[in-house]
Amino acid sequence: MKDQFLKLQLLLLLLLVAFSSCTPSRSMLNSGKVLPKNQVRFGENYTFNISSAPIAQSIKGSVALSNDLSQSDTIYYDEQIKNINSALIAYCLDPIGSTNDFYFRYGLGHHLDLGYKNSGGANAFDIQYQFLGSNKTFNESEYKGMYGSIGAQYAWQNYRFLKIYKFDKMQQLFGLEMSRQEISVPVIFSKPFGPEERVGCLSFGIVYSHSFIKYKLEPKKIYELDPSAHISPELLAPVDAKRNFSTYGTFINLKIGKKFIFFNVSLAAYYQNYGSYPLLGGEKINLQGVSIVPSYGIQFNILPKKKKEGNF
Repeated sequence: MKDQFLKLQLLLLLLLVAFSSCTPSRSMLNSGKVLPKNQVRFGENYTFNISSAPIAQSIKGSVALSNDLSQSDTIYYDEQIKNINSALIAYCLDPIGSTNDFYFRYGLGHHLDLGYKNSGGANAFDIQYQFLGSNKTFNESEYKGMYGSIGAQYAWQNYRFLKIYKFDKMQQLFGLEMSRQEISVPVIFSKPFGPEERVGCLSFGIVYSHSFIKYKLEPKKIYELDPSAHISPELLAPVDAKRNFSTYGTFINLKIGKKFIFFNVSLAAYYQNYGSYPLLGGEKINLQGVSIVPSYGIQFNILPKKKKEGNF
């Protein structure tokens, strides 16, 4: 009972740290082996997100220019404003930058485990089922064969004011509100190093994700391009849109350590056709590209308490 209480305290502490820390949750850290019943795993990863579509748009849309414009009382829509609007939408769909991933997993038994991850503001819960290989600890088994599993992850994120790279001023200028939900299905295989991944493993696999985007653009001081067309300049009409798109990815990760503490490095690559997104002034932006997601970090394991043998 005391052991379970300590595990619960550890989970609550981890969640408090995570929520005090805006990218999709796409670093792949799991192996094909799910946690045995009552085993706990937690850790922290440093994850980078490099996306070709946002990079291309960010070249056109200058953050510095948007910061200067935010000081003005009246702004008229032109090509520069269009490019900045495009950069903002592209950045939110797949931000360029790095985040700290905090995660926690717990073994449910019956070849199932459950996990939570926070990636700089994006939250995710997932469940994983193991269909290949042993599901015991290294204290109970000498199995050294392959593992395989399939998972399901639900992630969500609300973009409020993006202070990274001063995007918060750009977001306020355009009156942007955006939310994102994502469902992912990874298939993972792994080769252990030592019995039951005692000293690590090499994991690889594929993942399919589907994202649902909802956003609004409602600027308070961006007006139509030609002020002479009206007696009084008119604010641009707000935009309210919903979109969804699919993502296809592959990944490989390496975990090295011993028993209770491990270091891991991971590399994932994703292709997505984001589709067409309405902008202010009746314009649209079409985006597609490849995202590269490298990461590295540290992981800790707490094994279930051994059953005592003896007379009852």
